[in-house]
Amino acid sequence: MNDNSSSLRRLYLMIPALVLAIVSLSGRADSSENDWPVHGQSHQEQRFSLLDQVTTKNVHNLQPEWYLDIPSIDDGLAATPIIRDGIIYMSSSFANIYAVDAANGEPLWHYDPQTSVHSGFSNSWAARVNRGVAVADGLVFVGTPDCRLVAVSAKSGELRWQTLTCDPSAEYAITGAPRVANGKVFIGNGISDFGARGYVSAYDAATGDFIWRFWTVPGNPGDGHENEIMEMAAETWADGWAPNGGASAWDAIVFDPEFNQLYIGTDSAIPYDPSERSPGGGDHLFTNSIIALDADTGAYKWHYQTVPNDAWDYNAANHIILADLQISGESRQVLMQAPKNGFFYVLDRQTGALISARPYIGVTWATHIDLKTGRPVERPEARYYKNQPRRATIVPSLLGGHNWHPMSYNPPAGLVYIPAHEFKTTYWINPDAKLGGVMSDYYGDDLDEKKAGLKPETQNTIGRLIAWDPVRAEAKWAVNHELPMNGGVMSSAGGLVFQGTATGQFNAYDANTGKRLWSYDVQASVQAPPVSYRIDDKQYVLAAVGGSGIARFMVPLYGTGKNALGPSRLVAFTLDGRDSLPAPVLHQAEVPRPPELTASAEDIRRGAEIYEVAACSVCHASVAVGRRPLTSVPDLRYMTPETHKDFRNIVLRGYRRPTGMISYDGLLDEADVDVLHAFLISRQWELYQQQNNTHTKE
Repeated sequence: MNDNSSSLRRLYLMIPALVLAIVSLSGRADSSENDWPVHGQSHQEQRFSLLDQVTTKNVHNLQPEWYLDIPSIDDGLAATPIIRDGIIYMSSSFANIYAVDAANGEPLWHYDPQTSVHSGFSNSWAARVNRGVAVADGLVFVGTPDCRLVAVSAKSGELRWQTLTCDPSAEYAITGAPRVANGKVFIGNGISDFGARGYVSAYDAATGDFIWRFWTVPGNPGDGHENEIMEMAAETWADGWAPNGGASAWDAIVFDPEFNQLYIGTDSAIPYDPSERSPGGGDHLFTNSIIALDADTGAYKWHYQTVPNDAWDYNAANHIILADLQISGESRQVLMQAPKNGFFYVLDRQTGALISARPYIGVTWATHIDLKTGRPVERPEARYYKNQPRRATIVPSLLGGHNWHPMSYNPPAGLVYIPAHEFKTTYWINPDAKLGGVMSDYYGDDLDEKKAGLKPETQNTIGRLIAWDPVRAEAKWAVNHELPMNGGVMSSAGGLVFQGTATGQFNAYDANTGKRLWSYDVQASVQAPPVSYRIDDKQYVLAAVGGSGIARFMVPLYGTGKNALGPSRLVAFTLDGRDSLPAPVLHQAEVPRPPELTASAEDIRRGAEIYEVAACSVCHASVAVGRRPLTSVPDLRYMTPETHKDFRNIVLRGYRRPTGMISYDGLLDEADVDVLHAFLISRQWELYQQQNNTHTKE
């Protein structure tokens, strides 16, 4: 065969991929090349930027064009910045919204919804994290932790309308970003871990008027099921309903203009032990599921459940991506998800049919997914509540192989980039545990080490950025990170993948090989996904910096200094940037001298156990190592004499309920609170002695 024939053959073989890329890039009517107009850049939520000024050849020239410290309580940033017509719209904790000039970082306006945090645990916890806004038709929409859906003017930040979309006193809250399409605003809620019955609602974007609601688990049959779909779901619960709620859609909500469908991902339910949650078995629909709904009416179309009868909190609320793939010579319209359970799923998005499901990390709770039934083939020992001594150590961890941090799909490369992590969790039965009668360890370490006040070992954890080929159902490349819980991902037409890390590095990788081509120290853990936009023919890459959510306490336990504890900040990079970040300032507040420690070692050990079973760590961090005193949730090692004096009243009588500290009256007694206090005093003494370089309490 001559050279011309060889060239023609290569071109012929490339045609399907070229056509696929053209289709994927052209079906973005909701997208804008210059802006980042919606949560996932387009309704497909691929988080792929069409801009190609920054490339593999020149990315090393990126420098800050400007930076802006977000002037709020320093809880970090989790939101995706939205860019419309040269303006950045960004949310932070307590659902605050900021409008910023995208060219120079100048603040334009700030809206504070005056969030209330005293209605319940979920309301208080959710206030510390917000994953973003939606912008459409001159309005900016945000969900608040006290259950309001709020619309403000995109021009001025003035309130236009608000509606209560859930009940914060019933353990509902909102952390996820709304989505807007076809004149409707779609919003979910959480948090299923404390008993809320999940649902998704649609509202008129112009007025806030209610349009429809889809419940994700069946309610009390005595009250009558809302529709035949709830009757069908009720058959999968032994008691005929979900008495403790569950299946909240707290993150993934994706609109599909091709089929006028809305896809939502759902959480699990409590108790985590299925034999307690619904004695008698059952799949427990629609927990841990991807559900397709008619976007106009909310009518059920189809569902796929990733983990029936879940026992590990392996929810499927994670990011969903839409794409067209060439599979076995056939063009398929698919959705893709890497839920917490460690398997990467490709589904036909018109029918919900399973196309492929392969592990993207080292999974030990199941051997594989049966492609005929769609169900996982579990390892029996993974169901800890059936075994002796009623415990099991498995991978992924409670935090999943992939958590909320968004993925990215690069159509030209044909790869999905997953911000993953791989480490084990030990689950065990403890009837006193407030999170559903089950204890687990985020870090994969033995609880006895925690009781002794020892730090977890970082070698038990692996953070990863994985380039996944969804057609071949295998990883093409992966890079390891020092820590888990690294930031969301963006890829670009310049052949690049951008991601921030838990250790404070903002990196650019070759999209095809994974080679790191550029890195910049942004001085704080990065959790939020980056975005890119163009103004006056200049491409900007924008990083939202600052550890948020669970990372508030994961990173300080592992990291030190500026790499963990830097500010909440926006940093915009360009190829001709001339700015630089200021020298990092590590806030080291003085530790107040704690009260004398008179408790026995056994009381301190018991106090450490109560700290875990009472779920204190969900807010105040594992082994009471908080992020730092400047956040909205205090590091308890910095308690003042006044706090120590009022400790019983704070914990049992709600003295600080207005600031979000719930009462444990009825859950703990005074003896429990006293040993809990002793444990915290011991932790404060450790830090006090460290700060003062002493080894005695004298």
